[in-house]
Amino acid sequence: MSAIRPGSENLTGFRLAVLVEGGLGLVAIGLAWLLGISLRDQFAATRLEIAEGAMFGIVAVLPMLVTFAWLAQSSTKCLADLHRFVQQLVRELFSRATIFELAVIATLAGVSEELLFRGVLQTVIGQWTAPIIGLVVASLVFGAFHAMSLLYFALATIIGMYLGSLLLRFDDLTIPIVAHSLYDFVALVYYLHFRRKQR
Repeated sequence: MSAIRPGSENLTGFRLAVLVEGGLGLVAIGLAWLLGISLRDQFAATRLEIAEGAMFGIVAVLPMLVTFAWLAQSSTKCLADLHRFVQQLVRELFSRATIFELAVIATLAGVSEELLFRGVLQTVIGQWTAPIIGLVVASLVFGAFHAMSLLYFALATIIGMYLGSLLLRFDDLTIPIVAHSLYDFVALVYYLHFRRKQR
């Protein structure tokens, strides 16, 4: 899920999300330039490879969605409380957003956050130390960025580990970007529409 929180009453949730997530993307590009990290080299080179990466990303999101569905149906109090909190937050921010706007938000979050946390942070720390250390540190920072509660921090850190391991395994940012974007989109639609009808 995107780490957007309620902000100025003069900004719609959609505009706020675009500003925050777009800003993260610009930060990622700026840091990559300052640190000498080539983001372009972390993507597939040909159209066929890009298409393959996108397909792998679609497949890679399935374990995340299965886990999300399982956690969403859990009767454990801490998980139920977390889902209620996230649903309330999403509805406050995006209740008037169209499906297209939700897709834009999810895509921006997937691209910007993966560029920053995996493309820059995980890569540079991995180069300075070891790839596994880069994976762990970037995942913890990713979790902290999403930390609306201790449980949310833990879940986001685990998701960060998974997305980071995809980059380590396939050496293609397309895969975690697609998986992250699809996950966020499904979660936003679920909280705004499906879960609303259930409650």
